[in-house]
Amino acid sequence: MTQEQTKDYARRISQANRTELTVIVYDITLQHLSDCNAAFEKRDLEGFRHSIKQAQRFLCELMSTLDLKYPLAVSLLRLYEFAQRIIVHCDVAGTTDNLEVATRILSRLKDSFDSIKAEDTEGPVMENTEPVYAGLTYGKGTLNETDIRSDNRGFFA
Repeated sequence: MTQEQTKDYARRISQANRTELTVIVYDITLQHLSDCNAAFEKRDLEGFRHSIKQAQRFLCELMSTLDLKYPLAVSLLRLYEFAQRIIVHCDVAGTTDNLEVATRILSRLKDSFDSIKAEDTEGPVMENTEPVYAGLTYGKGTLNETDIRSDNRGFFA
């Protein structure tokens, strides 16, 4: 994952509600799985291992946020565990044989959460963050992000 992608995810997280956070975690997981494939094609074993460990970490985050008193959460957990087993197998075997299966499962789940995020009317999870505004700059076709600093960030005395 590039530094620019990391900054973009950090900006999105600061403005996200609960459902959007779930979508972002899916995006990050899928990005790391994509990075696994790219590193494998370049024969970059260290990059492959790093990306696969990061994908596992974010998939574990998805698992840990489930409320298992609901039947749907149990079904999601089974899908996450299946994807996790595929990723672990790829890590141990040093191959990307079935990684596209895990990617396809997680992509479909991400699309499901993405379709319902408009129904989540809660505000952002993080409080006292800076609002982010985006607008076109003088450069042709470039998009520049500008944040408006507020004086009420941090701890209140």
